[in-house]
Amino acid sequence: MQVIGFFVLLLILNGLLYKPVLNILEKREKNIEGAKKEAESLLKKLHEKTDAYEKRLHEARVKGHEERLKIRQAGLENERLILDNAKKEAMGFIADTKSKINEDVRSVMAGLKTDSEKIAREIAEKVLGRRVA
Repeated sequence: MQVIGFFVLLLILNGLLYKPVLNILEKREKNIEGAKKEAESLLKKLHEKTDAYEKRLHEARVKGHEERLKIRQAGLENERLILDNAKKEAMGFIADTKSKINEDVRSVMAGLKTDSEKIAREIAEKVLGRRVA
């Protein structure tokens, strides 16, 4: 009788507890993988933007050098004014790019945190069989 009771209890627990928990864990893993892929995508975009920025910075440096040679002929004062303006523009672009990158990273991290808290709460509710505050 005990063996039969054990197997009946095993079947009941398997259907009511083990499979749902395993399904929740599987969904959680899929959500985490999706978030990882999204983070990788954002990192790829970040690298692309950084490469584009470095290319533009290189082009700006080359152009600045050519302009400097022309301006030197026209006068040292004009040269200083133009370089100061170019530096301010580059610093503003750098600040904007860093800000955008930080915003993207923060939003991804917030999304991951929210998802992980939600999944943890759902698992706790399923395991405990009651609502968790």
